[in-house]
Amino acid sequence: MTPLRQQVIDRMILEGFSVSTQRAYLYQLTEVARYFRVPPDQLNQNDIQQYLLYLIRERGWSWSSCRQALHALNFLYRKVANKEMPPVSLPHPNKSQKIPDLLYPDEVQAMIRCCQHPKVYVAMVLAYTTGMRISEINALRVNDLDLTHHCIKVRQGKGQQDRYVLFPQSLQQVLGAYWQRYEPCDVVIYGLDKHRPLHSKYLRLETKEAAKRAGIHKCIRFHSLRHAFACHQLLAGMPLPRLQALLGHKQIQTTFRYLQWIAMMDLKRRDSEDLLSSAWCPS
Repeated sequence: MTPLRQQVIDRMILEGFSVSTQRAYLYQLTEVARYFRVPPDQLNQNDIQQYLLYLIRERGWSWSSCRQALHALNFLYRKVANKEMPPVSLPHPNKSQKIPDLLYPDEVQAMIRCCQHPKVYVAMVLAYTTGMRISEINALRVNDLDLTHHCIKVRQGKGQQDRYVLFPQSLQQVLGAYWQRYEPCDVVIYGLDKHRPLHSKYLRLETKEAAKRAGIHKCIRFHSLRHAFACHQLLAGMPLPRLQALLGHKQIQTTFRYLQWIAMMDLKRRDSEDLLSSAWCPS
């Protein structure tokens, strides 16, 4: 490991960056160093512009990926090298807003029932009944579950913010069956090691497979369950500010997009809070 790389890692830890952000920045800076074969803190304005053109033209990177490369370089210059990065602009392209494939309640339940892995099943139920992100589910610990007050504490979610989410009866039933079989002592949904979470790549893969088994011909990701939670709670009558707090959005404009999305869905109103009326756990 080069001294510069170690300095970047140390500074990111001091800044409180999440593990995923640290990995992303290190990847971006490594790619820059490989391209120029010089330390990335020795580039000029033309170098950075040339690199961005290379990413767009030859590697087909999206605007957001190129933007992340700029953020990583800016962090390196300002926080590690203690100097200003050469000014480089990357205007946001004009493009139409795309609505992701949304799941209806019957599709969610069918998909969950088609999951063949008990731990992934529980993770999917968690995502749909609480709106938690995959990283937040991976970080969930036994002590975060509050059966007395029917809530779950999300520690250091996106933006390093703590919050509380719902802990409905259906989820409690599913976790009760899970507890009897796996007896978690630290990480709730663990992998081979009881102190390490089940890998997020496996959760994503099994979620896609469950959707296929359920006959759902949509572009489904694990994050689709979080979208489903938000849309279905709004359709059930949940106030927008409450949903914003449960999802952990800093700006209500981020939550407001779900109001636009549900206009595309023709669903009957149903009771809010508990989205799964019955629980099923594979043996």
